[in-house]
Amino acid sequence: MTRGKITYLDGIRLHRALTAGVRQLLSRQGHLNRINVFPIPDGDTGTNLSFTLLFILDNTSRRVQVHAGRTAVAIADAALDGARGCSGVILAQFFQGFSDSCADLHQLNVPQFTQATETGYEYAYQALSEPVDGTILSVIKATVDGFKERTREGVNDFMLLLKETMGRAEEALRRTPEQLEILRKRGVVDAGGQGFVYILRGMLDFVMRGSLRSRWRPEKILPSAELPEPVLARPAAGTDLRYCTECLVLGRDIPRNKLREAIMGLGDSLILGGSKERVRLHIHTNEPQAVFDTVRTYGQLTDEKVDDMQRQTATARTARKGVAVVTDSTADIPVELIEAYDIHVVPLKLHFGNKGYIDKVSITPDEFFQELAINPHHPHTSQPTPGDFWRTYQFLASHYDSIVSLHVSRALSGTLQSAENATRRLPDAHISVLDCNNATVGLGLIAVSAAKVAMEGKSHEEVLSVARAAVNQTVFYAVVKDLSSVVRGGRVPPAYKVIADVLRAVLVLSMTAKGKVKLAGVFFGRRDTTRGLAKWVARHIDLDQTYDVFISHSQSFEEAQRLAGLLPELGLRINQLHITDTGAVIGAHAGSGSLILAVQPVRISRKGIPQGDPFGIGLA
Repeated sequence: MTRGKITYLDGIRLHRALTAGVRQLLSRQGHLNRINVFPIPDGDTGTNLSFTLLFILDNTSRRVQVHAGRTAVAIADAALDGARGCSGVILAQFFQGFSDSCADLHQLNVPQFTQATETGYEYAYQALSEPVDGTILSVIKATVDGFKERTREGVNDFMLLLKETMGRAEEALRRTPEQLEILRKRGVVDAGGQGFVYILRGMLDFVMRGSLRSRWRPEKILPSAELPEPVLARPAAGTDLRYCTECLVLGRDIPRNKLREAIMGLGDSLILGGSKERVRLHIHTNEPQAVFDTVRTYGQLTDEKVDDMQRQTATARTARKGVAVVTDSTADIPVELIEAYDIHVVPLKLHFGNKGYIDKVSITPDEFFQELAINPHHPHTSQPTPGDFWRTYQFLASHYDSIVSLHVSRALSGTLQSAENATRRLPDAHISVLDCNNATVGLGLIAVSAAKVAMEGKSHEEVLSVARAAVNQTVFYAVVKDLSSVVRGGRVPPAYKVIADVLRAVLVLSMTAKGKVKLAGVFFGRRDTTRGLAKWVARHIDLDQTYDVFISHSQSFEEAQRLAGLLPELGLRINQLHITDTGAVIGAHAGSGSLILAVQPVRISRKGIPQGDPFGIGLA
């Protein structure tokens, strides 16, 4: 049953209408990911729009005001803070223009609403360095043109305004393949434009059927105007640029035109939106840190985000898979194995004073240790946010049946807690989060073990069982050249350093069953710690077993190679051995010159039962 005229929107009505639109989009985010082919076929438009819009609801729902303008400003501020991806940033800029147009209005009538949407479109258009027809921008323009026509005709009922403009928006969406060749070839409409139509559809259904006095949830999804599902053979991305890079800049009187000029040469798909005090930036680039360093000269940098579009495109290009394996950047894994076994990594962050980096993305291990040697500030590390995991899980849930997420021990980092918090926001996704009670190459070996069986097509429970068995059977040993950093970070007691200094001994560090760093042993011979570590390991593991071995090093590659050669000489049976760099987050605690070795017996039970007890640690 439809209602009578709606001649005004106050803040509560405006927010509830938007909420209905958001829920309509959320119900189809997987489809948006699947039809995402422009500007890059990386399959994340649904995820990015969902993150942006949910961020708005999370940050405005408890402080909605009757005043329409103030509610619009709150929506715009939240959109700017939470914007992700091209379409998300464009939508945030649309809300920014909308709010600027009506900030002082207690209520919005149809002409005022129409004027606000026209300003929103103008802001969104101006935010793009190279606007392209056939995108979300085209659908927004057609919608605004429809509003203007209906308003000139004297329409003063929001229900009629939306109802009579809906066809205009859907027609613009259907025409996007005529405007963009890549859409025509794939037989799809623009994903961002489709998302905008979903929002409009939800708002229309709300004003026709929802209650203006209570929170409302749509009972069903209205018939879709999108074209059929795309075929799975996707063309390669049309750019050699790898990273979708975003950040928020805070300041006073930020010169957006100068900022735009400063970063235009660093990539393409540049979108710059916001206000003089808050600017959201989006760009595709191969140099994310160069972008961040340039932007930092214009204001305070926050909310840095970098997505690997090549990895996302590879994931989106293939047929739906079984189990996705996720880990975090404390796992030191050779790059070639990450790609070979399709492992997805959520990075931690680190800071030298006020300058921030994204581990293994905007700073390489070599760059980190060079900075460590000269920077007067000791680096501080920070865990990924629940939002970082939410975006990763949402994207993967569109392309995999389930997710096994393997992380650094709870005792060492809040990373695991962030992952667990993210899963609570995704009750319909099949996600298992596991505390691996390990880190660095130990965590790397565990993740690779799970990823191998996932690639074999094993079930979720089988992959999880192998991961649990690997947790019980994987041990890392580390020798740290200077214990000062690891003591300063609180990972080991100060007494460890005192013991090492007084006895002039080398401490071998490992992990307890509960994931804390422990003193595993001591040997003497600081002049040749590499041989000392090799001999110590050979004495403390079962030499009748065969092992997979990972070695990581902090600016000591030659010693890592030497360690790899000494192990078989001392009787260690090696199935495969890989050497990799110690990442920046681990390096912040281990310091330069460290060697870390992880061993895992080749036979890992697929029922989760360890095969023997090769480390003598009393496994059941």
